Amino acid sequence: MTEQPDDTSVEVYELRARLWARAHAEAARAVVAMLLGGRVVSVELWSGPPVGGRVQLAEDDGDAPLSDHGLVRRVALLLAGPIAETIALSPAGAIANEPASMAAHVLVEGMRDPSAIDLDTDLGKVAQLLAAHFGPAGEAPAAAASDHLPLGVEECLREHWEGVQMVVAALLRTGRLTEDDFRGLVALALPNAPTADLLGALPERTAGG
Repeated sequence: MTEQPDDTSVEVYELRARLWARAHAEAARAVVAMLLGGRVVSVELWSGPPVGGRVQLAEDDGDAPLSDHGLVRRVALLLAGPIAETIALSPAGAIANEPASMAAHVLVEGMRDPSAIDLDTDLGKVAQLLAAHFGPAGEAPAAAASDHLPLGVEECLREHWEGVQMVVAALLRTGRLTEDDFRGLVALALPNAPTADLLGALPERTAGG
């Protein structure tokens, strides 16, 4: 007779899965921020409940109007978390670019019908940013950006996955990385890593968009 897991063991497994996913999300955000020229002040992970985390940067765009570079930077940081979570939770042999495709699908649906997406999630925020940037007349370039930007972020993450994993391991061990902690890990895992260039993934706005 097969033993059924008790409620406690199921809860522990689910907590570990959520922590694993969230650690990858925060580590990915920190690494992408660094690759885009940002200065990471701290990276945190907590077990809750609920499970949570954050990346603190030295600079914050806040609600200021965004240049194209600023928009791409903010979108990339928002996309990095959910894409990294999908990569981390995918089984061995999963199809490359599937995490980006899944994110792109959610973004397109969210821009067409805002009620189809939770606007408080990272992907919901990206959908709002792209819709506002391209405007009502910019459906085609907005859809193109929804394809290209997640793909660019996934490629960036996979290229630097070793660094993401090192940050994940440290977060799971300590729960918080200072700026010096993070820089030390990055120096080991990603020496001389070039600055990521994702600006080309943002199509031009149409006239009147």
